[in-house]
Amino acid sequence: MPRRGSGSLSVKNKWTKTKWLLSDSGLRRFVPETKPFTRNSLNGMTARYKMVYFKPTTGTGGGGIARIDRTGAGKFRVKKDARTFEASSTASLFGLLQKIARGRSYLLQKGIYLQSSGGRPFDLRMTMQKAEGGRWVPSTMFVKLGKRNKVVTNYHQGGKLELVGQTLSRAGYSPAQIEHYKRRLKELGMQTARCFDRRSPRFRELGLDVALDRNGRLWILEVNTRPNFSALKSLADKSLYRTMVRYGKMYGRTR
Repeated sequence: MPRRGSGSLSVKNKWTKTKWLLSDSGLRRFVPETKPFTRNSLNGMTARYKMVYFKPTTGTGGGGIARIDRTGAGKFRVKKDARTFEASSTASLFGLLQKIARGRSYLLQKGIYLQSSGGRPFDLRMTMQKAEGGRWVPSTMFVKLGKRNKVVTNYHQGGKLELVGQTLSRAGYSPAQIEHYKRRLKELGMQTARCFDRRSPRFRELGLDVALDRNGRLWILEVNTRPNFSALKSLADKSLYRTMVRYGKMYGRTR
């Protein structure tokens, strides 16, 4: 159920939010194939994709997420946190994932091979916030640089935050390419904000987790309806944190 807190509507169910994105003709091509976890969906997803992510339907900070890699015909490796498991069939893989889920609802999502910078995979965060008068503003964008050998890039899973230009430049992108991706992130943010507005005008902040794959394509991995502010304090440049706080004051998230 949608929840309201600190002046903005919050929806924790990732499947609900994914279905909203898929219902938008302009956004659905940016969403990796995602299915609720069942035996049939597992068989189909692992047949189609060499890498699949197993993620809780609700949850924050990258907790509970596992990565499934197909290593051969009917053989799989599952990595969760610092542990690795092997499965010799889709049936044994299903049983293993059931143990990880422990009765909780989970999703399967096509794995995206992330671009890397300095040998570390990264994804991008585009934060949208409402200004006075209900106008959406692309307030901040930054990079979540993953810790080596981690399943996710999240700050609370050992990741590091960086500025977009800094990371993309180190990854070999030209200034013109960097500006292109910044512009595309803002466009995706605005499209997503309009999509969520059609569901309820009470959304006042959104955090898009966007993957940049090795072919240069952008993918919306998920949308957070209560994006984290405090992690931005880890940046030497405090202007991004101050910007989020300034907009947050307009709808009661911050003081």
